Amino acid sequence: MSTPFNDVAAEHALFNTKSRQKIQQTEFMMSAPTFRLCPPDMGLEVAFAGRSNAGKSSAINALTNQRQLARSSKTPGRTQMINFFSIGDTDRRLVDLPGYGYAAVPLEMKKRMAG
Repeated sequence: MSTPFNDVAAEHALFNTKSRQKIQQTEFMMSAPTFRLCPPDMGLEVAFAGRSNAGKSSAINALTNQRQLARSSKTPGRTQMINFFSIGDTDRRLVDLPGYGYAAVPLEMKKRMAG
């Protein structure tokens, strides 16, 4: 016999399955060296911000269950552009931001990344 709880649990499981399938289809969209060159601000975005070498790219890879979607490195400061990843369509995106703090990049590159 089906109970309301069983129905809700089944709907929740189906939602989780569909959501997981969708996020696993995430694809690289584009990189932008400055904010002016980013795609138009529309739809939904989840941005990953934090210190250099904090695991932002690794978190995107774990979330999407893809090993090298967002390039990660043991060396701090490797993400030097704003990287966009589309989740099914261009209106839903993950954004991998350059880390702040330590970055082994030339001063001129740091200035360009900041503005």
